[in-house]
Amino acid sequence: MATGSALKKIEILEGWVKPDGSLLYGLKISLAEGWKTYWHTPGPMGLKPHFDFEGSYNINSLDVLWPSPIIFGSTGFESIGYENGVILPIVVKAKKNSDPVNLKIRGQIGICYNVCIPAEFETQSALKLLSNDLNTDLLAALANLPLSPSDLKKKDARCNITFSPTGFRIEADVPFLERADAIIIFSIIDYGNTITIEQPKQLSPGKIVSATGEWHDEPNFEITSDLITITHLDKSQVIEQRGC
Repeated sequence: MATGSALKKIEILEGWVKPDGSLLYGLKISLAEGWKTYWHTPGPMGLKPHFDFEGSYNINSLDVLWPSPIIFGSTGFESIGYENGVILPIVVKAKKNSDPVNLKIRGQIGICYNVCIPAEFETQSALKLLSNDLNTDLLAALANLPLSPSDLKKKDARCNITFSPTGFRIEADVPFLERADAIIIFSIIDYGNTITIEQPKQLSPGKIVSATGEWHDEPNFEITSDLITITHLDKSQVIEQRGC
């Protein structure tokens, strides 16, 4: 695991078995005071995190959840992430519920103070069955997940995707965009390392929001509206819609 005065510790928190049989873990990233790390879509000046779960045992699928981030940096050069650390909840579905799970994570994150540096790490959980005991730190991270439009009794966004030989364009009607100084981020989280999305720079409530994207190499997957996550950030709250 990477060590140093800035990156204090990275560990896997063991959670509990959810009512649907899935398992809850957490990736806890602890940083020195004032240091920051990045959200899945870090902004133009940020370093995008990358996680590899190869070598994990008895895992059929998993989903990394991202708590509500903060915006830091000057206008036009914003970065999006977390200060002093973060716990990322991870929902795991086992191949066989009666067998223990071993979660292994290798990754690279950016950590920043006055300068930004990449940090590599490797960590794993114990090979064991989880209990039903709740972890209070993990509960707090779950409580800080973004709200959905329905949580706020707002209408969902609707989007349309058009394609060109080298990229694509997303146009969305976002009813929960109510302030021109908010930030709208389009992301395709599971394919973040194969595409780049130029995020919208000027927003007008009630008008269509658009963004353009391109593949790093030849297109190797089909982008459909259900893959797109729309995140609305302002100083008061974070709203997120998966699929549009």
